[in-house]
Amino acid sequence: MTPKVLRSEALGLACALALVGSVGVASTALRAQADSPRIPLAEFKKLVDSGGVIVLDVRSLDQFRAGHVPGATSVPLDTVAARASEWKKATKPIVTYCS
Repeated sequence: MTPKVLRSEALGLACALALVGSVGVASTALRAQADSPRIPLAEFKKLVDSGGVIVLDVRSLDQFRAGHVPGATSVPLDTVAARASEWKKATKPIVTYCS
């Protein structure tokens, strides 16, 4: 089965978009999402369209397979800490989203 890819506009209010900056703070910010800065959907779309961010989908793998933002990487929330080293050298801001 081919995964569906959602257009960022279709995500609407279903996603909480968090700009978490560098990976050094990513796992901390993901653990305390209430403290993560949020960005408006229009700003997120601009950043994605320009290639200016790394997009991490922190929903479950099943949710990711059902549809996701184009270019997003699936990183289920319970795996973020274990995978944080993958983004240690990231030069772009990291944006996470969930439902």
